[in-house]
Amino acid sequence: MIVLAPGWYAGDLMPDTFILTAELRAALRAWNRTWEHVLDPVTEIRWPTRPDGLEWAAEGERLVAELQAQLGPEYRVVRGFDAYDPDSPAYEGVAP
Repeated sequence: MIVLAPGWYAGDLMPDTFILTAELRAALRAWNRTWEHVLDPVTEIRWPTRPDGLEWAAEGERLVAELQAQLGPEYRVVRGFDAYDPDSPAYEGVAP
């Protein structure tokens, strides 16, 4: 199982052992950078606006599906970002 979650490693979320398109790797890096710079988890877990958080979570869902498609049925890709999704009961942040 592969859990897609944001992390602190310059957006290099997927090990080099996985064969992914350059476009997907770039999208993963951009998604992670948004988490690092817009959510700004260093100071507090807070999206500037609720739509910002919802857009980021929707992109995460798209990335989960794309990862699943590229990795194939031998892997199971799941979301691991509920704590940052304003629509999730697990959301830890406060959105104005």
